[in-house]
Amino acid sequence: MKALEKIYVDSNAIGDNISTTVDTKRQDYPTCTEYIRTDAFIEKVENYLKNQFIKDVSVLAGGVVSISFNTAISNLKNYMKGE
Repeated sequence: MKALEKIYVDSNAIGDNISTTVDTKRQDYPTCTEYIRTDAFIEKVENYLKNQFIKDVSVLAGGVVSISFNTAISNLKNYMKGE
């Protein structure tokens, strides 16, 4: 069984009462925060670098390597969001 990668925590404070809810699905509340396991995050970045980052790298004449960092960062953000 694969371990849970993300949890969602909603903390709501009303006066002296504080309630915290942990869920496996994102709730549509402004106080809901997503958390991801560090090892799952690192694994996902590693997969991106191995399989997708190479698309943002080009080798020019004379062996000069060119990387479009703005494109690479944008692509990484989209990959991490699942887009």
